[in-house]
Amino acid sequence: MKKTIAALTLTLLVLLAGCRAKKAVRIDPGERGSDKTMYENAMKYMNKDPEKARLLFKEIGQLYPDSIYANKAKLGIADAYYKERDSASLIMAAAEYQEYVNLYPYAPDAVYAKYQIGMCYYKQMKKAERDQTNTFAAIKGFEGVIQQYPGTPEADEAKKKIDECRQVLARHYFLIGYYNYLMKAYPGAIARFKQVMDEYPDFQSNDRLFYYTGKTYAATQDYESALSFFRRVIGSHAKSKYARKAQRQLKKIEQRLAESKNRSGGAEK
Repeated sequence: MKKTIAALTLTLLVLLAGCRAKKAVRIDPGERGSDKTMYENAMKYMNKDPEKARLLFKEIGQLYPDSIYANKAKLGIADAYYKERDSASLIMAAAEYQEYVNLYPYAPDAVYAKYQIGMCYYKQMKKAERDQTNTFAAIKGFEGVIQQYPGTPEADEAKKKIDECRQVLARHYFLIGYYNYLMKAYPGAIARFKQVMDEYPDFQSNDRLFYYTGKTYAATQDYESALSFFRRVIGSHAKSKYARKAQRQLKKIEQRLAESKNRSGGAEK
């Protein structure tokens, strides 16, 4: 009896979940009409119901393939996917934007579509601690804008977005090095810190980068290299909290080297 009740309860829950499922989107007959009317109706739904807007855009392309609104509707489909913001929709949006650029590379909106490809990946970027696949894809997308449509406002914006992406990547590699330092995997830490210096010289946290590079070298007893990096922090980032820390580390190492020299001198006598 209990098993039967449990089974009925489970069935009821499934049915209730089905009732709450999203209803299929349909176009009312009154929303159809001329290509212009359908396009205007689709735009009205863009924010409140992107899926319905997308359906109207697709019908414009099917009913009026040679219309100027079919061109606009193609871009509208991409925008409707972009509005939904989830990863699956953004992937679809990027594909639609790319198709638009392929079909209409010289259209006035082509540069916007090209820029939006980068934005689709930019919106999916993860924090510096996590996988950076989308960050690389975003950079590639924005570089495409600069290459294909140089001198445009979108190209200028793409450059700014690339700078932002590069900061995320620099922090990503710095954190890998920092965690290696904490785990006392010093060669790995130094390799990552050097990667940031070589590939991302404009890293906004260079004071922290130089400081921990110095700390890592100090931990391996390469005091000459350690001193060099601590001095870089003090010289280039005098107002940073890491400059004060570097100053203390500098004194410790200099004192240690002096004591070592005195011991060596005493032994020689």
